[in-house]
Amino acid sequence: MNEVAPSTLKRTPLYEEHRALGGRLVPFAGFEMPVQYAGILKEHEAVRKRAGLFDLSHMAQFALHGAEVGAWADSLTVNEVATMKPGQARYNIFTNEQGGCHDDVLFYRLGEQELHLVVNAGNAEKMWAYLNERCAPNVKLTDLRAERALIAVQGPRAADTTAALMAREEERAALRAMKYYTCAPGIVAGVRVLLARTGYTGEDGFELFVDAADARALWHRLLEAGCAHGLEPAGLGARDMLRLEAGMPLYGFELTEELSPLAGGQRWAVKMNKPAFVGKSTLTEQLARDDYERIVGLIVPGRVPARTGYAVFHGDDRVGEVRSASLAPSLQVNIATALVRKEVSPVGTELTIEIRGARHEARVAALPFYKRK
Repeated sequence: MNEVAPSTLKRTPLYEEHRALGGRLVPFAGFEMPVQYAGILKEHEAVRKRAGLFDLSHMAQFALHGAEVGAWADSLTVNEVATMKPGQARYNIFTNEQGGCHDDVLFYRLGEQELHLVVNAGNAEKMWAYLNERCAPNVKLTDLRAERALIAVQGPRAADTTAALMAREEERAALRAMKYYTCAPGIVAGVRVLLARTGYTGEDGFELFVDAADARALWHRLLEAGCAHGLEPAGLGARDMLRLEAGMPLYGFELTEELSPLAGGQRWAVKMNKPAFVGKSTLTEQLARDDYERIVGLIVPGRVPARTGYAVFHGDDRVGEVRSASLAPSLQVNIATALVRKEVSPVGTELTIEIRGARHEARVAALPFYKRK
C-alpha cells in the first residue's frame, strides 16, 4: 500500500458507506480505501461462491471523443481499438518507446466516435498528462474523475443481484444475455448506469459506471438486493487475492514502465499485425531475440508464504524475484508470480524461494491458477 499522510488522501463518493460498514480503511493509490470489512477470507469466499460488492471509484475514468478516436488510440496501444464495435469492451496496454508499460487499461466503445477509458488509480495523473501530450487535433478528452463512480458486483450470483433491481423483464433478460466484455446503458435501482460484464476477480460479474451523486443510493440498493444471494461488501485485500488466483496482472508488479507486456505475460494482447504503435519496434526485436525474462506462476508448497521481492533460485543460481504472492483459498496452497529467466520458465520447473534466510520449494505453474467452472 502507498504510504501517504491521511490529510492528503482522497475519498470516493462511497467513503461514508465504508465507514458505516466497519471497513478497515488504508492508503491506496492516493485514496483512503477499504482493505477489508468482515475479513479477507470471508470476502474471497463470497465472491467465489456467491457475490461480492466492490467500490472501484478510485479508478480514473476518461471520455475520448472524435471521428478518428479509434485510430488515434490504436497508435498508442498494443491491442486493437478501431475494430471495436459499439457495446464492446477490450483490455489494452499503453506502451512506451522502450516497450515498457505506461498502464494497462480497459476501453469501452460507446459509439462510433466515443470511447470510455478506465485507467489504474496510481497512474491517473501520468495517463491524463500522456493522453493530452499525444492528443490528435480531432480528438477531445474529458476527465470524468470528479463526476463518475464505479461499483462492481462479482461472483456467481452477480447477475441475480443486479437483475433484481431492474424494473422490466426485458431489461433483466437483456442483462443475463450480455456476453463477457460487452457493455450497454441500463437502469438499475432507478439509476442510469453503463453496465459492463467485466471484472478483475476471475468470476462472472458486472461493473456499473454511475454518476457520483447516485453512487451511495445504488450501493445501498445493491447491498439490500444482494442479501438474498449471500452478497458481502469486499475490499482491496480480497480483490488482490482473487485477481492473483485468476492470473490477472497488477500494474507495478507484473507490468511496469520497464517490463514489457511480452515479459508480463500479456503476449495475447499485443497485435503485431497493427501497422504501427508506440514501442512496436522494440517489441518486435524482443520477440525476435526471445531471450527476455518473463512472468511465471509459482506454486509454493508448505505453510510459509512468499512476499514481493523475495529472491528465486534454480540450484545455486539466482534466476529472478517474486512479484506478487498470496494464499490461494480456492486451491488451498500458497501461490506467487515471479519474473524469471527464460530457461527456467517452463511449467513444472523446480525452483526455490529464499524466505527469511531459508530456501523453500516452488514449482512453475500454468496461469491462471484458478478458472471458474
